[in-house]
Amino acid sequence: MQKERVRNGKRPITTWEEMRGIMRKRFLQFYYRRELHNHLQRLTQGSKSVDEYYKDEDFYYSN
Repeated sequence: MQKERVRNGKRPITTWEEMRGIMRKRFLQFYYRRELHNHLQRLTQGSKSVDEYYKDEDFYYSN
């Protein structure tokens, strides 16, 4: 990752906090999208009312 940053003209990472932020930005979005896709594939309404279902899903997507 450091070599890639240098090639792209970016300064080297100097702290663990900076590294953690960059790693989260780079990889967490993919992980979250994959989890969201999997969640959507498993959805069923079951015995919930439309309002209950909406509230549960709204909470899931807002996190």
